[in-house]
Amino acid sequence: MITSKFFNMGKLVVTNGINQTMMENKKFAMEVNLCLQRYAVKDWGNLDAEDKQANEDALQYPDDLYLLAAYKTCKGKIWIITNRISENAGDNATTVCFPDER
Repeated sequence: MITSKFFNMGKLVVTNGINQTMMENKKFAMEVNLCLQRYAVKDWGNLDAEDKQANEDALQYPDDLYLLAAYKTCKGKIWIITNRISENAGDNATTVCFPDER
């Protein structure tokens, strides 16, 4: 389980496409794990400066959090997204997906 001291990642989920690719490719699975570790320490990956700043600004509103990061892997780009999943403040989920699965 990966946790962040900077924000509430909540439940960690992966899409079917990410899950299937992780099962088929150990290198990709290790890359996803590394990307999650980077994400947990606010390394937003391959975002432009404006999007990185939007994430930093979003951290000021932890009860209604929306964060996005993008990373390159051996199987192409992946996104990691944290957002609130219910009407309860701070009830978050972090999803790993391919861009076309969003």
